[in-house]
Amino acid sequence: MKEFNFKGKVYIVTGASSGIGKSCADQLLDSGATVAGIDVTDCDIDLPSYSHYKASVTDEDEINKIADDVISKHGKIDGLVNAAGIWGNSKPFYEIETSDWEKIISVNLTGMFIVSKSVSKVMMSQKAGKIVNISCLRSAIFRNNMTDYAASKGGVVALTSAMALDLAPFNIQVNSVAPGFTYTGMTKNSFDNEAVRKQSEALIPEGRLGQPEDISNVVLFLLSGLSDYMTGTNVYADGGYHIQK
Repeated sequence: MKEFNFKGKVYIVTGASSGIGKSCADQLLDSGATVAGIDVTDCDIDLPSYSHYKASVTDEDEINKIADDVISKHGKIDGLVNAAGIWGNSKPFYEIETSDWEKIISVNLTGMFIVSKSVSKVMMSQKAGKIVNISCLRSAIFRNNMTDYAASKGGVVALTSAMALDLAPFNIQVNSVAPGFTYTGMTKNSFDNEAVRKQSEALIPEGRLGQPEDISNVVLFLLSGLSDYMTGTNVYADGGYHIQK
């Protein structure tokens, strides 16, 4: 049987300073992997097996330099977690400035494309690799005032499937994970409101908010050899929210 084993493996994680990205980095490190984290902010992980690169996923030149540096230090890249993302403008689409729209798409979708393109070229030469993109239940289940965010995450799901087809001949699997209501630094302000939290929990069959490790558990499965026959799939990690009527 394939193993759930990360010892000796090398991973790049974007959005590694907080939330789901940091949980992915922490769990990989705890499992014996080497991790290169990318984020626009500093990270408090202090381990010899962790390297932090302060950069934006939208800066293609910088991302290419980071990928080259990881290869020069470790000789390979076994997997990539695209977790970097920002929240939308929380306005109806007809009130969103085009520049604000472009910022959300740039970080949440184009940044994922840029990092994946850079890293996948390494994986193609290796004839092996795993890419996991963080999407969202809002890629398919919508509410008012989130057109920009929903469009970016819907794009992530489509990008995942298209990448999976392009990379399948190179033994590279590409999947995405769609979190539901998850308590992170980005959602803290909303869910610290007791009324909002209880209203949200009432919609979740499991009866609680997700925690970053609930999502990173699924990510690690998709990075492992146990998922070798999965590609182009969007996996919901939402406590059953998406099956509610």
